[in-house]
Amino acid sequence: MTSAASVAAGAPLASTTDPAGRTRAAWLAGVGIVLIAFNLRLGISSAAALLEALRDTLGFGSVTASLLPTLPTLCFAAAGLTAAPLARRFGTERAVLVALFALAAGLGIRVVPTTWALLTGTVLGMSGLAVGNVLLPALLRAHYPHRVSVLTGVYTTVMALGATLAAAIAVPVADGLDSPSLGLAVWALPAVAALLVWSLVRAPHALTAEAGPAAYVSPWTMARTRLGRLVTAYFALQALNCYALVGWLPTLLSDEGMSSGKAGAMLAITQGAGIPATFALLAFVRATGRLRPAFVVVSVSMLIGFVGLLVAPVALPAVWAAAVGLGFCSFPLVLSVIGGSGTGAAETTALSTLAQSLGYAVAATGPFALGLMHGATGGWTVPMAALVVTAVGQLLVGLVLSGNRGAHAAPEPAPRSARSAG
Repeated sequence: MTSAASVAAGAPLASTTDPAGRTRAAWLAGVGIVLIAFNLRLGISSAAALLEALRDTLGFGSVTASLLPTLPTLCFAAAGLTAAPLARRFGTERAVLVALFALAAGLGIRVVPTTWALLTGTVLGMSGLAVGNVLLPALLRAHYPHRVSVLTGVYTTVMALGATLAAAIAVPVADGLDSPSLGLAVWALPAVAALLVWSLVRAPHALTAEAGPAAYVSPWTMARTRLGRLVTAYFALQALNCYALVGWLPTLLSDEGMSSGKAGAMLAITQGAGIPATFALLAFVRATGRLRPAFVVVSVSMLIGFVGLLVAPVALPAVWAAAVGLGFCSFPLVLSVIGGSGTGAAETTALSTLAQSLGYAVAATGPFALGLMHGATGGWTVPMAALVVTAVGQLLVGLVLSGNRGAHAAPEPAPRSARSAG
C-alpha cells in the first residue's frame, strides 16, 4: 500500500532532510519486517508439532483435529481480504501494528487448557497473520523499492527459520513446562517483541509514481488479468500442498511408528531444508531473469518428497522431508513474482490480496480433506496420493506462470497490468 494512504491517515513520515534519521528509519523498518517474518509460521508449526499432545490432553475428537490445521488457511483467506482496506484507511504501518496485536493476543489465549481457547486463539492469531502475510510484499515495495527480491529472500528465510525452530523445540519446550497448552502459548513472546518494535516504525515518503489519494487498486481488478489468475492458481496449489503436509506430517510419521520427538524433527527438516535453497534460487532468477528453471526445480522436488512419503514414509524420512522442504521454496518464488509485478505498492497489495485470499481459500481444503480421508480410510495412502496429484498440478501451473510475460521476479519496468481506481 502506498504511503500516500498513511499521509491521509495522519501517520508521521521519516525525515527527508536528515540522512541519519532516514538511515535509522530504514534500519528500524528492516528489523520490524524481519521480526514479522519470524512470527509468520511460529504459531502454525508449533501447533502441528503438538497436535497429538494437545489431543491427548484436551480430549478433542477427529473433527477438531482436522479443523485445527485447517484454521490458519481459512483465516488467511477470510481475514486477508481486510488487509487492503485496512491499509488504505489507516496506512500500511498501522494496519501491521493491529495485525501483530491480534497475533500476540491470539497466541496468548491458547495458554488456557481448553479446546475453545485453542480454537479461539488460533482464529484470532491467524487472522493477524493473514494481514501480515498480505502486506509484507507491499511493505518491502514501499520501504525498499530497489531491494524487493533480495529482501524477499531474507524475510522468507527468516520465516523458515522461525518455522524450523518451532517445529524442532515445541515438543521439548512443552515437555519442560509439563503442559502442551503452556508450551503453545510461549510462542506469543516473539509476537510481542515484533509488536513493540513495529510500534516505532513510520511510513516512508510516497513514491513519485504513487503520490495522490487515487493510489488504490482493487484486487478484483487484478483478477481480470492473466497474471492475476495464474499467480492465484499457483499460490493456491503451493499453499494447499504446504499446509496439508505441515499440518499432518508429524502425525503421519507417528502413525508409522516414529516417536513424536523424531517426527517433530522431520518437520523441522522440512521447514529448514529450503533456507539455503531460497537464496540460491532467487539469486539465480535475478542473475538470469529466468523463472522457469526455478519453478521446475521446486515443483519436481515437492513431487519427489510426496511420492517418497506415499511409498516408503519411514524408509528415508529425512530425504523425503528435505525434498518437500526444497519444494516449499515455491512460496518465496511466487512472492517474488508478486513483489515485482505491477507499477507500485498499490498494485502489489492488490495482487497479493487476490492471490493470498483466494489462494488460501482453496488451500484450506487441504489439511481438512487430508484429515477426513485419513479418518475414513484409517491410513495415509489415499491422502498422500491426493497430494501427489496436486503437486503435479502445481508443476503444470508453474510452467505456464513462469512463461507469462507479465511475471517478474524483481521490480522493473513492466506493462501496466491494471488501472488505479479511487
